Amino acid sequence: MKNYQAILMCVVGFGLAYGTMNGNVQNYVNFAGELNEMAFTLLTGMVGVMGIFAINYKKLIKSLI
Repeated sequence: MKNYQAILMCVVGFGLAYGTMNGNVQNYVNFAGELNEMAFTLLTGMVGVMGIFAINYKKLIKSLI
């Protein structure tokens, strides 16, 4: 996976988790219950964390210098 894809995965994952916790996602997605909403938040947060682990930091720092 390329660095820009991993960074995009982080942003989207954490953005969806944050939007769900704020209540903005409920305007677009109708959840069947509170448990489904909590599971969605947990899974999108995990997508963001996995995106952090997928970033190749050596290559990122080398390209910035």
